[in-house]
Amino acid sequence: MKRLNRAGEAVALYVRLRSEGDCKIPGFWFFDGNKLVGSADRLGPACMVAPGTVVVSASGRQWVAVGGDSTNGATGWSFTSPYKDEAEVEGDAVHFNDNARSLKIRAKLDDYLDYFQSVKGTLPDTVVLRREQLSTCGAMPGQIYKGVRLEAYL
Repeated sequence: MKRLNRAGEAVALYVRLRSEGDCKIPGFWFFDGNKLVGSADRLGPACMVAPGTVVVSASGRQWVAVGGDSTNGATGWSFTSPYKDEAEVEGDAVHFNDNARSLKIRAKLDDYLDYFQSVKGTLPDTVVLRREQLSTCGAMPGQIYKGVRLEAYL
């Protein structure tokens, strides 16, 4: 199991405590450094927070407020991985499971990327997979595989 970063560990604790206490769980938590500074039901515009603010959703996805300044707020959100940075394995940031279904999905993904590159001359920015496919592979939405961001179909 991959280790969460500090913001991810804090949100996992909040979700567990609030679910045990039968409280309503907000959708997003805002962190300034290691300190929780607020929560909300939606992400909202970046200009409402200072640059460098980390936002974590209840599902574990994380964003960092980028650009702007502390007076006018940030100019946008940048998606980041909820996991601690790990060294790449043969150029891949995603560490797939090694079961038969995962290997089959990975082979089809490689075939698609090869086809796309042969037709367009470049790799796509993102590839959308079903949530069960990502789960079977052991990947999370937003992780990078061969320079392509993997996203989940909602």
